[in-house]
Amino acid sequence: MIQILAVSDSDKHFAQAIQEYQKRLWKFVQCVDIRPAKHSQAHISIQEETAQIVDILSKKYTDRLKVLLIKEWKQLDSEWFVDLVFWQAHDHTVFVIGGPYGIDSSLLSTHIDKTFSFGAATMPHWLAKLVLFEQIYRATTIQQGKKYHY
Repeated sequence: MIQILAVSDSDKHFAQAIQEYQKRLWKFVQCVDIRPAKHSQAHISIQEETAQIVDILSKKYTDRLKVLLIKEWKQLDSEWFVDLVFWQAHDHTVFVIGGPYGIDSSLLSTHIDKTFSFGAATMPHWLAKLVLFEQIYRATTIQQGKKYHY
């Protein structure tokens, strides 16, 4: 099963769309939300959220390919994403979406295998989660030889 580990307290703006993809992908994808830290100083929130991510990755996902979504842009295509999603089968990939202020790369770097971005545009984390679900859905349909657009 593919795992999505996301720092998120609300997907209310896109909840219906995310739920639709979760329904379509229930056999393949599980999403675990981490509550964002609430501090007046962003760097403390970043450190606490990153520490939670590291703790979960260290305890639950040591044997998986760990992929961090980052804002730095690197052009990807659907075929590359299919290869990433199906790296040694569904049960070996966990995607990480950090909090609204980002992550502490010095704490997380040794726990991440790959990084990628959906493009140069910055988007809210709940939108990144929706786009990730859509791309995983697209990858599963490509892998199964089905048409994505009906």
